[in-house]
Amino acid sequence: MHEQVKEVLDAYSDGGFTAMHEMDLPFPSLTAVSAITGSAFTSGVLGHWVLTQCAANLLKAFGSPDLIAKYHEPLTDGRWTGTMALSETQAGSSLVDISTKAMPTETPGKYFIKGNKMWTSGADHSMTENIVHMLLAKTPDNKISLFLVPKSIVNDDGSLGERNDYTINGVNHKMGCRGLSNCYWSLGDNSDGATGFLIGEEGKGLHAMFLMMNEMRIHVGLSAALCGKRGHLESLNYALERKQGRNPVTKEKETIVNYADVKRMLLTQKVHSEGALALCLLASSLADSAKTSEEDKHVLDVLIPIVKSWPSEFCLEANKWAIQVLGGYGYTSDFPLSQVYRDNRLNMIHEGTHGIQSLDLLGRKVAGPGFPLLIERMAGCVERAVKTGDDEIVPMASQLQSAVERLVGVTKKLGGVGKAGDVQLMLANSHDYLNMAGTTVIGWLWLEMAIAAKAKSSDSSDSFLHGKVNACQFFMIHELSKTQHQARLLESLDDTVIKTKVEEL
Repeated sequence: MHEQVKEVLDAYSDGGFTAMHEMDLPFPSLTAVSAITGSAFTSGVLGHWVLTQCAANLLKAFGSPDLIAKYHEPLTDGRWTGTMALSETQAGSSLVDISTKAMPTETPGKYFIKGNKMWTSGADHSMTENIVHMLLAKTPDNKISLFLVPKSIVNDDGSLGERNDYTINGVNHKMGCRGLSNCYWSLGDNSDGATGFLIGEEGKGLHAMFLMMNEMRIHVGLSAALCGKRGHLESLNYALERKQGRNPVTKEKETIVNYADVKRMLLTQKVHSEGALALCLLASSLADSAKTSEEDKHVLDVLIPIVKSWPSEFCLEANKWAIQVLGGYGYTSDFPLSQVYRDNRLNMIHEGTHGIQSLDLLGRKVAGPGFPLLIERMAGCVERAVKTGDDEIVPMASQLQSAVERLVGVTKKLGGVGKAGDVQLMLANSHDYLNMAGTTVIGWLWLEMAIAAKAKSSDSSDSFLHGKVNACQFFMIHELSKTQHQARLLESLDDTVIKTKVEEL
């Protein structure tokens, strides 16, 4: 790792940010802080410390008192980092196919682990003295269990003992996110196995890991939103200074921010990135309230695939427009946008690809109790918007209402196809369904922001608040309207992708 990455991480730790989870702060507050501290360097700050925080949370929730005493505090005070070690060369999204084995020893809770792991972010580096892996492996009964596998074993007095038996076989050379190493590695090459400690119960590894994975999916969406917003701000600053062409009236050189098409590109970035950030803050709030509210738990359940995937796709689209604003300069490494785009490209892939999330949403989540509750909340927003009687808000409420009705109609039709037995046809265009559902949800959040902005602003010169209303109008007209085409496509039950033969691809 570049030495400056350690400087950034040390500064983050010295500032007390790694210990925020131990302060019992609301999750939305933590998300908001991450939005500020992580936006400049998502692969470093967000990459390392989000993984570490998630590992610490898993340990605290399911670990034994002895493991918590030895490993938890160093993870939360910034001395050590943590990882998620799930995938293997032959098993990425399909975790049931992992082959890493864990054999129990005579010591209760201690296992010897043999196998290989792939795509492990932060698997090895020299920035901290120890690394704690949350690793999935199969016990002799072939059940998937969760284990804590440290780089160095911790002695009873808290000091570091012998180096564990695992080997880093190589580094995956990524196109982006280079502030976070990614490795393939093997366990137990030189002994009976690497030492691992059981977290939770045998056979309950996936259940425990999902606690970490859902939190990670919110953070993936947040990372995408921050990359989108970083691109927006970089391109806005450029557009405010760059002069090209002349004003037809004054004949003076014109800054490009005044051109309609540049405004379009900037507004597109704004509505995507700020809408995505609002979605992540909502999910963070629901993650907290879900601990005591079954209703919020169900709503979060149906939103998780959208939270992970919609920002990942549409904030990458925002980065495309950021590069375009800069023209040729945006295509060079002299400006940061190429890095932001490369970093953001990962977010559609890890923690469940866009396609897998869409199958989860349409194939499982919308059939549960969360979908009607989500629809109810969006309808409630429409009702409140109409009651304002505001000349700008009411038309946007009507647009959202139509989009919500389209989503309900499409969901019922596709659900009927699935109930009739043709699940393949129901899921054929699930990618479009996720995008339609996500765009509708973002439309809801933009309307909420517009209502709040109107309530706070009595002065039309307040550019921040008026900008929110204007952005909402732009989203409704330019983005939410696209759900009309998506609805027609989905309701047509197009089976082109099913009929296409492999040899025709």
